[in-house]
Formats: sequence, C-alpha cells, structure tokens
Amino acid sequence: MLNESDSWYWEKTWSDFRRGSQKIQIVWEDGRATALLYDQGVPKTVAVVVAHLPLAVPMVHAAWSGEMVMSSRAFDLPVREMENQVRLVRPGDLGWDPKFGELTVTYGTAECRLPSGPNTIVVFGQVIEGLDAFGSWARARRFLGLGELRFV
Repeated sequence: MLNESDSWYWEKTWSDFRRGSQKIQIVWEDGRATALLYDQGVPKTVAVVVAHLPLAVPMVHAAWSGEMVMSSRAFDLPVREMENQVRLVRPGDLGWDPKFGELTVTYGTAECRLPSGPNTIVVFGQVIEGLDAFGSWARARRFLGLGELRFV
C-alpha cells in the first residue's frame, strides 16, 4: 500500500530517483569507497557513466558549494538531459553537471552554487560504504589541492 507521504511533491521530486542496484568502487591513493548507482531512477546518466568506466578524475575542492569535490576539468560524457535537478545535495551524492561537464562527490553539508548563484546537478548515485574515509580525503583537497579519484 502506498503511504500518502511517499507521494508528497517534495519526496517525489528529491527522493524518487534514488533507486538502483549497480555498485561501483571509488578509489584514491590510500582508500576505497563503494557507491550505489541509481540505474533505475537515473538510467540515461548511469548508462553513460558506466560505459566510460574506468574513469580517472582529477578532483579539487569546490569553492562555492560546501563539502564537495569536483572534477578539475570538463568531461565529454554524451548525456545532456537533466534526469533530475538537485540543488541541495546529500552527503555521499555522486553528481553530474552536464552544463559544465563536471563530476562531483559530496562528502558533507553542501548546496550546489556558482559565483553567480544557485546551480543544479544530476544526482546519479551515492557513496554507501566508506564515506568517512572519503570525507577525510576530500576535506584534504582544501589544503593539499588536486587529487585523483578512479571510478571502477
């Protein structure tokens, strides 16, 4: 039976796409995390990302968005559709910004922003194991600069 709160507008808008079963690993120089891809809720973006695996992504700390790292260069992934538009990301969210070709991983409190104001990205997965270790690595990007993540 469908719970009435499950059909509430905000729940449908910000959570309904968070469905999937495919897992990948995110690897950095001294650690690893597991992420769940939303292959059921965000099928087009996930299919393109998976087709390009393994991906080596140079990451820097986001300047405007809070506790998030982002790719330091644009990626030419052939998906431009915004299957969802999320501004208030959650810890562990994997994001794709087709407007700028950027991949992101959120490790704590964040809001997608640009110097010009609010932004939205496609959330296509979430770190489900190893978020604390990833957060330590990501937080260090503020002081140590560029680091590489491998999505495998």
